[in-house]
Amino acid sequence: MDQTQIEQGFRLRTLIKSLHLNQTEFAKSLGTTQPNINRMVIGRNRISMEVLNGLASVYPQVNLHWLLTGRGDMLLEGVEGGIGMVREEAVPYRVKEKLQEAEQLAEEMEGTLRKLVKTLKG
Repeated sequence: MDQTQIEQGFRLRTLIKSLHLNQTEFAKSLGTTQPNINRMVIGRNRISMEVLNGLASVYPQVNLHWLLTGRGDMLLEGVEGGIGMVREEAVPYRVKEKLQEAEQLAEEMEGTLRKLVKTLKG
């Protein structure tokens, strides 16, 4: 699984939730299967052209650019067809990067503390 697929899957899950649907209902509305949608949601498969075409047709208010890249809003302004949707901020799903950042910060803090202790003892 690559990072892009994981992030797109996270956005797809967010979209399904905002439509107040489960994966089965969402899949049915697009003419595909729940296992197919699930593989996309968990990041195992890329979002297929079949799903993108279905989204454009069934849910024209969905911003496909946002779904694929994370840029922009989930929903397009002024497009009819919203069914009680909520706007949710896309949260980057970058656990590995965040863990590396945290480890680096912990190392820097440890070094700073060692210097401070050494200075106080000295």
